[in-house]
Amino acid sequence: MNYTENIERLKILLTGASTDVTITSENEAEYKSLKNELNKSAKFKTNQPKEFKICVTLQEFRREMQAKGGYAERRKYINQIFYPLISDENSLLDSIEEIQQNVNFGHLNLLPQDIQQKGREMSEVYLYLYCIENSLRIFIEEIMKTETVNIPRKVQDTIDKLKKSEQESKYLPIRGNSDLFYCDFIELGKIIVGNWIIFGKYFPKQNEHWLNVMVDELYKIRCLVAHNSYVGNDERDALKVYYKSITAQLQL
Repeated sequence: MNYTENIERLKILLTGASTDVTITSENEAEYKSLKNELNKSAKFKTNQPKEFKICVTLQEFRREMQAKGGYAERRKYINQIFYPLISDENSLLDSIEEIQQNVNFGHLNLLPQDIQQKGREMSEVYLYLYCIENSLRIFIEEIMKTETVNIPRKVQDTIDKLKKSEQESKYLPIRGNSDLFYCDFIELGKIIVGNWIIFGKYFPKQNEHWLNVMVDELYKIRCLVAHNSYVGNDERDALKVYYKSITAQLQL
């Protein structure tokens, strides 16, 4: 896993540890492994909170979190301490550069130079989309642990249809252990808007209309990338604005 994926996994582990979820020996081993891997990063060493330095185990982290209040307060605190670790606007570009350094693009010399350049630009677009879509999934999944979230009928129909199609094709991999993996931007947006009384407080500066517009734009960009079409500068700029807005609103 890369830096961002390690950070996301660590956040999930610590969020679970801050509740009454059973902490297994496998969880403890993964926590230790993730910390060892992340400590190789200068950004992590510079921005890691004191809890990461003093808590050798997840059990110790749980005891630290018990002093922060209820589950909602603990979750908010965890979001706050993780924000500096992934809020750097250059982190995605760093990931792109890392990919380019580790992948042999020699065979691309067979393609025209402009297509090669556009391909690299689209890899950046995909990375933004990937981070936004999965951040929304993680966000919804975490809220569902403590709140009753109703899945709109049309969204559930889409999920059921995709799962049935997946079962009928033995060559398709299973997407994940959560129905949210069968939801794209449109479905994720419908879940949030359909339960705005629950999710609205996490977007204090926005409303349902803003979310609908954002999700619609993200979906259109996603479709362009999925069909190997080119995403222009205006769309890429909008994508970066949405990314920064979401990470700021949710402190992801």
